Amino acid sequence: MEVQWAVEMFYYSLITTYTIVILLFIYKTRKPPKISTDGGVHKGMDRREKIWMYSLITVAIIGNIIFFSPLIPSMQYNIYLDEEPVKTIVIRMENHSFILPEEPIVIPLGEPVEFKVYSEDLTYGFGVFREDGMLVFQMQVVPGYENRLVWVFTEPGNYTIRSTEYSGPEHPYMYIEDAIVVEEVG
Repeated sequence: MEVQWAVEMFYYSLITTYTIVILLFIYKTRKPPKISTDGGVHKGMDRREKIWMYSLITVAIIGNIIFFSPLIPSMQYNIYLDEEPVKTIVIRMENHSFILPEEPIVIPLGEPVEFKVYSEDLTYGFGVFREDGMLVFQMQVVPGYENRLVWVFTEPGNYTIRSTEYSGPEHPYMYIEDAIVVEEVG
């Protein structure tokens, strides 16, 4: 768990830096505006500008705290996952179709699985959907690149894959129902 510790320390140092910058900004802008000698034009920030600036900084800090906090369980799980995948699934997309290693692809429940998706010709989208149509995850598949994603399925069941990026008139037909089966190991 060394990686998690390093991420948490980076996160705390980032929050500390933000706090120092905010305090310096408040200190520098709290002085009353100066009146110049050339007709009474004020130099410095107006009160409304300061309020606007404080609001923007507050939103930025709260957003970073909420969305990048390694203390939130979902962030630890999704962004900072340091486990090696138990299975790698290689999928190719070509000529508006999926080329799967097996049908259906069987995946163990609760284990990290790596998806490597390659395009041979166009930019496609690779999306995995639950039986009720809810999107589980997606990635853009760019030709010439290794498009990689590690995912842990937390619900057993059958999953459909479909292209989530428009790639021409054949796009609506790019789906395979029950292409992935997630089942408990044991």
